[in-house]
Amino acid sequence: MSEAISRLRQEAEEAKSAWKPRVKDITEDFTSASNQLEPGQLVKDEWFTLFEAVGALEIMDPKMDSGFIPPGDTFEADFDPATPVSLPELLWVMDQILCLEIMWHAGYALSQTVFTSLHIDRLLGPQQPRIPTLYSPTGGGPPENLTEEQSIGHAVLTAYCVAVIKCCDMVVGLVQSQNFYEEEDFVTHLFGRELLPHMSTNTIDGMLDGVIPRLEDFGNVGEDVKEALLLRLQFRSIFLGVLSDRTSEQQWEQMLGLLKTIKTSHTFSTPLPDAFSDKVQRQLATSTPPRPMLSTSWEDACTKWSNMCEHIVAVNRLTQSEVVYSPACLQRAVWAFSYRGEAFPLPRAIMQDILFGEQAIRGEVLPYDLLLADIRDLVLAGDTLVDPQSFQVEVTTDPRHICSRLIEGFMDKAIEEYLNLYRMMCQNRCRIRRTFTQSIPIFDAMVTEAKNVDVELQKITASKKLTDTRTGKAYSLDPLSSWARFYKLRIMAWTIQLGFETEIYLPDELGGTYWFLAQLSQQRSELLDRVLQFTIGRSFHVRHDQNAVADCMLSEKYLESLHAVSEITRLIAEALWKLFTLLTSTGVVAKPERDYASQQLMYEARMKPYLAVVNDPVPSAAEFDDATTHHGSLEQTCNEVDEHIKEAKQLLVGVKKMTPEQAKYLGTEEEWKKEVKGLEATCIAVAVTASQVRNAGKKYGEDGELATKLECKAERRWAEWWVVPVIKEKVSSQVALR
Repeated sequence: MSEAISRLRQEAEEAKSAWKPRVKDITEDFTSASNQLEPGQLVKDEWFTLFEAVGALEIMDPKMDSGFIPPGDTFEADFDPATPVSLPELLWVMDQILCLEIMWHAGYALSQTVFTSLHIDRLLGPQQPRIPTLYSPTGGGPPENLTEEQSIGHAVLTAYCVAVIKCCDMVVGLVQSQNFYEEEDFVTHLFGRELLPHMSTNTIDGMLDGVIPRLEDFGNVGEDVKEALLLRLQFRSIFLGVLSDRTSEQQWEQMLGLLKTIKTSHTFSTPLPDAFSDKVQRQLATSTPPRPMLSTSWEDACTKWSNMCEHIVAVNRLTQSEVVYSPACLQRAVWAFSYRGEAFPLPRAIMQDILFGEQAIRGEVLPYDLLLADIRDLVLAGDTLVDPQSFQVEVTTDPRHICSRLIEGFMDKAIEEYLNLYRMMCQNRCRIRRTFTQSIPIFDAMVTEAKNVDVELQKITASKKLTDTRTGKAYSLDPLSSWARFYKLRIMAWTIQLGFETEIYLPDELGGTYWFLAQLSQQRSELLDRVLQFTIGRSFHVRHDQNAVADCMLSEKYLESLHAVSEITRLIAEALWKLFTLLTSTGVVAKPERDYASQQLMYEARMKPYLAVVNDPVPSAAEFDDATTHHGSLEQTCNEVDEHIKEAKQLLVGVKKMTPEQAKYLGTEEEWKKEVKGLEATCIAVAVTASQVRNAGKKYGEDGELATKLECKAERRWAEWWVVPVIKEKVSSQVALR
């Protein structure tokens, strides 16, 4: 065996020594051959595939090839980041970085924003020491002839840029830890760079704190420039610290105050545009085409910074203790936050972090406690079934123990999707609707599961029944299935109303969609009315327990507010359904030509999110067709619209009188008032349109004349969820020519 091994080893050595590498320098030959080609000319063989062809199209295309260097251009920017700059130029560079940073927060890539800074690019170089420097790692340290101003400027710019990089690193980490959509909301791609993960915030704070005294003691510069630089260093230091402690509302407000002064001090700067270049993209690791370097005005950038800080201040305000302990108040708070103007990813990530970043919401309320409170407030106020003490009973034969285990089992299955409601509201508007449509079948299945649990609970407890005075049929509360059904109907209505807001429905579809919304609101109103009757009855049974009575009374007021809002939604939806159906039937709202569509196909396309619902099945295509067919005269329809609006206004009077505790809008008082005003304005607008249609009918008649005399537009919305038609008389062709 040993001889065989030796022989094989000897043969391997002989074979290895027989081959001798031949090295030839082909640089000159390759360069000579390349010079004979035209720029962009492709060298290929006859087996050139389609995939290779598409890839070749990107090569040497300045719009697709990030490594393309135009003739006469250089690979790297001509500006050296180690070049000494004056303090006014330093001020301009810092402000330009601020502009690019907020554009990154607004959703653009780092490659076209922050990374275009040549100073930041130098600090992110692969050969930088542990404490990065603006001087080239291979070019030695700073020159000996630096003036004091240049030395201070170098130290300030280094500390500031390092702090900017660390802020970006912390923002990326925070956003990635929450629900967001890459490229749609935010771009976290680092293009092969690392944002100084080894440096701690304390180290960077020390760098900022070290340059501030040097700058303060320097006297050979104008006080305006010095103060402007100090403000920016202070702003950066606060921003760095507040990203570590995101619940500090005072620091965000302090940043807002600094921004006002920073905005006015930009005039003391001297432009240095050479310090920024999109040539940096040639050295970034990316599979995407090059993106243009962004430019924005200083005023616009400051406005965006202020808006983002205001959003984060609102996050802290909307999640105070009195809000997070009430599920209804917290839901309204998250809704109010989602409607605050331009939605930046950072505030939305902070909102999600407060709600779900720890084991408890803001460190105070456990998710299960929030869900239990929601069930109690809505369907079981004052009932021992949801009394926290009942969940502490350990005697297995005790009915309270058995019931609490059944409820806990249901909550285990419902908790994830319930918390998703809050997560969904933190997304952009289109995403909210899409995720809500995905949640509908989950809540529908939850209704089925809740029905089974309700049956088990009825076997253990003496469940009271109520008799419907209209049908004489007795029915039970079924608390858990009622709770799940309420949220299912609510989410279905939200998806429709968000569809109006995002304008996914065509004008001729609005009538049928508002009819469907009215049907959902009717079902929700009937459910709430039933729950309210049970709650009133329960308050008499627990009258010996003052705490239970108080809970029942609060729940009654809350249910009354929900019922009133649901009825207002139904009435306005019915008014708009009849109004749009009338306008469509008379031709004022024209139906587009659909050569390849049928009524059934359109029904399936629009109702796709709801067709899988088993409990409370949606109307059929035939019912939709009948609902969108106008019945009755124009005068009769306008009178019905007026009647619906009159009832809605009466309900709004009562809603306006409800206190924040009764309707559960603590923390969102201003948003509540704005919402009510929007509904009032919508009612007025619908009534005005109905009056205009009635007058036009009297003037021109109903038989085909209205379509030639009137035009319908929705130029302005008094509330985002309500599309009110605006009727105008058409200008005749003769008048138009004049």
